Amino acid sequence: MKRFRLLSLRRRPAAPERPLRDELSSIEQLEERAKALAARFTLDPDPRRGGDRTYRRLDDNARLLEQAYRTLADDVHRGEFVTPAAEWILDNFHLVASEIRGVRQNLPRGYYRELPKLALREQAGTARVYAMAVELIRHTDSRLDRAQLMRFMNSFQSVAPLTIGELWAWPSMLKLALIENLRRLAARTLDGRAARHAADAYVARIDEGGQGELPPLPPELHTAFVVQVLQRIREYGPRLAAIRSAVDAHLATLEMSSEDAIRAEHQEQAATQVSVANVIGSLRLCSSLDWSEYFEAVSLVERVLRQDPPGVYGRMDFASRDRYRQAVEELAGRRAEGGDAQLRVALRAVES
Repeated sequence: MKRFRLLSLRRRPAAPERPLRDELSSIEQLEERAKALAARFTLDPDPRRGGDRTYRRLDDNARLLEQAYRTLADDVHRGEFVTPAAEWILDNFHLVASEIRGVRQNLPRGYYRELPKLALREQAGTARVYAMAVELIRHTDSRLDRAQLMRFMNSFQSVAPLTIGELWAWPSMLKLALIENLRRLAARTLDGRAARHAADAYVARIDEGGQGELPPLPPELHTAFVVQVLQRIREYGPRLAAIRSAVDAHLATLEMSSEDAIRAEHQEQAATQVSVANVIGSLRLCSSLDWSEYFEAVSLVERVLRQDPPGVYGRMDFASRDRYRQAVEELAGRRAEGGDAQLRVALRAVES
């Protein structure tokens, strides 16, 4: 009951979206999850649906992250408290902005429209490869590494082959999902900041009112509000001790104590810091990996083409191999079956 009440305490009318952070999975669990996703995903026969929504969301994420950066930077300049997660955002915003520009450059709208989309009702119009990225981010707390990326991709394709276009889009999709998660984490950081400012304003009203009656507390208390109010009580001493009684009485109606609220806020700040740090680290990884090498390591079409009896394909340079893969894409055409069609074309080419 206490856990449920804690969630109720944090629920507010304009609460930010939850971070992409569910139960952590081991690498073996991620492999099984990838296979389950591949079996569950159903493709829309028209891949051109839903593209604009993705780019609108990216633009919105970019705006919120820039707003968060400017707001938090102003707090630092004024000498105000900022959380450890906020410090990570401030110190690495240049990287985030660069990666957003990179996604816009490397994932043109026309290219995105051609990617296979999901037909599932709750994810209709979402690129299949983006849904994969979100699930991976969600169950790793945004902490990626090369071996994990290889095994997750290979497991998915053991059930449902991806298209060549999807594999090339994979780095951008990972970045999109990481940026989406960072936006959610930044929004929660701003939400906590707003609650602390509301607490300061509440204390100021009491201070201005002298010995008069205490103004009513907000109907729903953010844990950051509680922590800030209790901190201010220590600053002001017994003159504002009545606030502690009011806060305790309010929390008691939720079957909570001040200590519960303080613990919850500290845990939230710690979890957010870890998640933000993971996002930044994974963005750095995505910007440093050799994605051409990764592509050829996970592409099923590549594996088939390298089986040509004379072995000519494997001795070609990368640009020549890429021209062959483009020919496979053109011959397979745009089909809902996606990767399967391209694999059949590659097999026919090798067998002929």
